[in-house]
Amino acid sequence: MATITHNLFWGAGEGDFRLNVTKGCWPTDADGAVFIVGPDKRRPGGHWFNEHGMICKIHCAPDSGGRVRVQFRLVETPVKKLRDRLPWLFRKVFVMEASPFGVTNLANTNVQPMNDRLFLGYDVGRPVEIDPETLDYVTAVGDNTEWVHSLPGLIEPMTSVAAHPAPAYDENALYFVNYLQIPLPGIETGTWVARWALDGPVERWKLDGIGKFDSIHDIKATKDYLVITDLPFATEPAVVMGGPRKRPNQDFTRLWIVSKKDLKQTPAGGSVPFRELKIPMSTGHIAIDYDNPGGEITVYLQHIGTADLAITCNPNERNRDGEMFDPNHDGLIALDSQPSVVGRYRIAAATGELKETKLAYDRDQFWGGILWTQNVYTDSSQRKARNLFYGSMGFDPELMAETTWRLYKDYQHAIVPMDRLPEKYIPGALARVDLEQMEYSDVYRYEDGMFPHPPTFVPRRNCQHDLDGYVVVVVHKKAPKEIHIFDAANLVQGPVAVASAPDFNPPFMLHSCWMAPRKGPRPSQYRVDPVKEVWGAVRDVPGRVSAFARMAGLMVRKPKRAERSA
Repeated sequence: MATITHNLFWGAGEGDFRLNVTKGCWPTDADGAVFIVGPDKRRPGGHWFNEHGMICKIHCAPDSGGRVRVQFRLVETPVKKLRDRLPWLFRKVFVMEASPFGVTNLANTNVQPMNDRLFLGYDVGRPVEIDPETLDYVTAVGDNTEWVHSLPGLIEPMTSVAAHPAPAYDENALYFVNYLQIPLPGIETGTWVARWALDGPVERWKLDGIGKFDSIHDIKATKDYLVITDLPFATEPAVVMGGPRKRPNQDFTRLWIVSKKDLKQTPAGGSVPFRELKIPMSTGHIAIDYDNPGGEITVYLQHIGTADLAITCNPNERNRDGEMFDPNHDGLIALDSQPSVVGRYRIAAATGELKETKLAYDRDQFWGGILWTQNVYTDSSQRKARNLFYGSMGFDPELMAETTWRLYKDYQHAIVPMDRLPEKYIPGALARVDLEQMEYSDVYRYEDGMFPHPPTFVPRRNCQHDLDGYVVVVVHKKAPKEIHIFDAANLVQGPVAVASAPDFNPPFMLHSCWMAPRKGPRPSQYRVDPVKEVWGAVRDVPGRVSAFARMAGLMVRKPKRAERSA
């Protein structure tokens, strides 16, 4: 039987908690809140990602009674409200939800603070804004005419936008990637960089000549450049319909570099050049130095090796030993079955030449990395990344799917040969990766079955340097779950405080961030009017029906051509 806790997907939904400090002393020199977004999973089943978004807010300062306040609220988008009223019109397909209104923006993947505002990202939907004080839905970012859509829809067309935007703090702007790879009648395919100055229109530039890729999940900005990486997410048609995987993900990263100078010199709507290079091992997320001295970029890649987002524990899958998975793990994705590798790469931006490569991993203590966090709250930390705080689930041999073994048993970049993987469980851990020395320098290991996720860096009041703060994690374990807070400079000593309550049982969520308390009202009047969007969609119903018909016709004709060629 698997060792990892069986309590991943039994979330309790919305609610307010006052957690008692059960161990240590909760610090009083940090303000603001940790925000976590993720799927509102209340029972196992279906893909981990395929539930509507829920936001968790952990108040960093304890209340007058010394308790830690935690809130959970659903992201009430307009289509979410329609689903609540008309649930029979909605159907889940793999990692998405479809209805006559389009493809639901689940708003469940990433959370990004910027200028006292808070934005949520979802890889197949527009970014949305929520109020960090009330947690209410505020607006979509950009109306539907400002984005390129992958599939037509009445209210919410499927819109592929990387869940992680690139904050450009000196520009008060966010950069996005918007793309369309599926050829649709009358619609231009391609990949676009988008820039939004937190108000007004979304501007887009096409990256002319970019090749095919599975998906794009992350983009980061330096002073003079944008860096984009692809995310392997091979969605074979059979897999979408519940069938078996037949091919592994790619074992390399495509990395693209775009000059901001080219964007400034090219009117929005035009095309800009880019540099592309391939780096061994696939990538999940990016960290970056904002400074790019001499036109050289330093980027840090979270390599994810044999991780596969399209392989899950489910009733039709068996583990490597031919045994059925515990139903409590139904929906859990295949994490990397290797020591977690962080790569540091120095690249000449103008030519795309790779100047230096350094890798960090710990084959004894850190496997199954999920997400990381860093201090981006001082000027020096933004300009040069010095540390990453990385949380892992560990390695549980009982959770390796037979499909994972079949597809990745010959994985060529293995740190530990695939035929020599550990036979015993390696526990989850919280680690600090020193990006200057490129080593795992400070590791706290959890007891069997427990793991920390996600980690969030919280700066001390008047934070002065990269380690001047705390790391807050939700610890997944047999209920009740806990919140642990660590001194960022000394993880190995264990949490300085632990907080919990008898009924505290959040689900397995996704990305997180810290945000300082907002002073005053929302600093913007920006809103996309959903009523106008609906009326615009109604007026365009004939065009949208025609688009659906052309797409269906294209899908029907393709197999016939294939039959004739056979």
